[in-house]
Amino acid sequence: LLGTSPAVIDLAEKHLGYFRVKNGQVVAEYCPVCHGNNHDKETFAVGLSNGLWQCLRGSCGKKGNFRQLCEMFGEQAPVGYSLPQVTQQQKKSYTRPDTSILYPMTEDIVTYFATRKISEETMLDWKIAADDKGNIVFPFYRDGELIYVKYRKPKRHEKADGPKEWQMANTEPILYGMDMTTFNKPLVITEGEFDALALYEAGVTNVVSVPCGCSNLEWINLCWEYLEKFNEIILFGDSDEPGLEMISTLSKRLGEDRCMIPKEYPEFIYSDRDYNRICKDANEILMCYGPEFLKGMVDACEPAPIKGVLELSKIP
Repeated sequence: LLGTSPAVIDLAEKHLGYFRVKNGQVVAEYCPVCHGNNHDKETFAVGLSNGLWQCLRGSCGKKGNFRQLCEMFGEQAPVGYSLPQVTQQQKKSYTRPDTSILYPMTEDIVTYFATRKISEETMLDWKIAADDKGNIVFPFYRDGELIYVKYRKPKRHEKADGPKEWQMANTEPILYGMDMTTFNKPLVITEGEFDALALYEAGVTNVVSVPCGCSNLEWINLCWEYLEKFNEIILFGDSDEPGLEMISTLSKRLGEDRCMIPKEYPEFIYSDRDYNRICKDANEILMCYGPEFLKGMVDACEPAPIKGVLELSKIP
């Protein structure tokens, strides 16, 4: 998957209906010019590196460049459509946090992480810190520079506590753990910082966490040059409905042909108590079943299902 442009993906999200990313192209279910028919699906493709598009149906055969495709939908192409260039209006400036806000982690923080089966050694590797009020600080680094900062109280969250977590205003939301990864292994993406640390605790070291939960996907564009270097991505999201929706969206945005997911999540049984539900995330799996089980789930991941594609054995 080379040269993928967020500009092409964004246009597809708005106007092409269902699509998937395959072999360096956005492949739409139907051509927006001729609209295809029931027997001619996925004949329309847009190149991710150059924005060139074409319908392969013989009765249509329309083709053109990215500017023309944008104009077809009443959109303005990036100047010169040199992708992934963005217009001046789309650019945003961010504040860079100063490392002076990072204090050594407190005993309360170490104790809280221990209740979630995260060791102090893992905390040190991930540079967990405290703020001047004793809150947990998750520092997000890129190329050794502090880019984004997220906070959380070092105790079980209660509604009376206010927000469960919060971030420093106007900082750039990037993936947590980018500087600790390598491009020659699959990348695991989790929905939360504790899940990334849980997987690291289990020996899965090529792991990152999204910065803003499952609803804000701004980080995809901001981290795209980094993301496109991975041949395989494992989406280890939460098992609830928002988490499953995020996995579905990410597999489409990042390319279904390179995304993997866990087979199934085990029952949440903790301290000999059965809570009558499945584990929500990687951290709960670590707490209930230990590091070897969690590592085994990653090793057994399978391809993300592609909408509209059936196994040959299921075709009548």
